Amino acid sequence: FFEVVKAIPKGGLKAVRYWDRAATKKIEGNDPDYTVGIRLEKDKNNILYVTDMVRIQQSPLGVQSAIKNTASQDGALVRIGIEQDPGQAGVSEADYLVRMLQGYNVKTVKATQNKVTRALPASSQAEAGNIKILQAPWNEDFFRELENFPEGGHDDIVDALSGAFFLLNEPAYDLTALLTL
Repeated sequence: FFEVVKAIPKGGLKAVRYWDRAATKKIEGNDPDYTVGIRLEKDKNNILYVTDMVRIQQSPLGVQSAIKNTASQDGALVRIGIEQDPGQAGVSEADYLVRMLQGYNVKTVKATQNKVTRALPASSQAEAGNIKILQAPWNEDFFRELENFPEGGHDDIVDALSGAFFLLNEPAYDLTALLTL
């Protein structure tokens, strides 16, 4: 369903980066979940582009560092979504990450539906040819996980893509309009 493109249109794109977090470092003998940050952009014709993917298996500190460094590279105009885990620990962690990302447009999102239901809106747009993928070294991992979902082992890329799709299409104020005041 996804067309791979060598470049994306210039100017006027809205961008988000959505994080599905995990916090177990990869060591010999384990296969923990990944922390995945998908950058999704939308052009003036409502065509979506997956332009970057960060995918790591790190400790909580490694995850926090990756999120902060990626935000710095993306810049202040890229809205950041962070999935909030349920319970008190998830609330505390989300609060910490929002404070850590002070100066950026950050939103925490509580997942309220199952993974398949959350993936359906992005899936329907992909099937219609409205999501394109920027050619990059991470493409193979991206496609492999999507092809194996929901029966495959990992679903972190799917969760990050679903979250990015939700965040990019959520009614929100336009940060670029605020910067021109």
